Amino acid sequence: MGITLTFGVNSLWQKREEKKKIREILILVRHELEINKNWFQKQEQIMRKDSYVYQKILEIKKDWKSLPQDTLDAYIHRTQYLEMTPLTTSAWLMFQNSELTQKITNKDLIIRLTECYYWINTLQEFIKNEYMDHKKRAIPAEIDRYKYFDVVMSYKESVFFYTNMVSSDNWKIFLLIDAVIDYTILLLDKYGDFRYDMKEKEEEYESFVENRMNVYHEK
Repeated sequence: MGITLTFGVNSLWQKREEKKKIREILILVRHELEINKNWFQKQEQIMRKDSYVYQKILEIKKDWKSLPQDTLDAYIHRTQYLEMTPLTTSAWLMFQNSELTQKITNKDLIIRLTECYYWINTLQEFIKNEYMDHKKRAIPAEIDRYKYFDVVMSYKESVFFYTNMVSSDNWKIFLLIDAVIDYTILLLDKYGDFRYDMKEKEEEYESFVENRMNVYHEK
């Protein structure tokens, strides 16, 4: 009986440690998904600001001198603004490379997480290739504020890029990734209530077990 009890306790302890590790890494994954969601929202804001400026440039054509100097400078800054920090996937890679994926019984969660990060990486590449790379090529070397847009409008790459950004339906990709990330976070919360602080839940668990043990000894 003693040996059986020892093996039973060890097995329970091992399962508890596995659950703890799964919980900890999925908390990191959930946090990472929120960071990536904010990244896409920021990219959408940048692209929408660009689109507004491109539309104004196409409307004004060669009447640049009618623009106030601060507006002209703001438009030039907008067309030259390049910022695209890479997304973070460290938590997901850590999870993928661990053996914890085999321990999760909810296979739908694994499938949705895999699908979610596929779309995250795919759409990041799309933004880089279809937006950032084209924007770089659309920036002329001329820096004189009153010649800048004359050069821009004579530069085929710039006219093509501006027109495409104004008329395109790129915003749907942000609706897609927003929905995919939100649904994946929803599944994570359903699976393990990862909204709560791990330390707080651990203390709650230990306190509960300790109280039960004390009640048992008192009897």
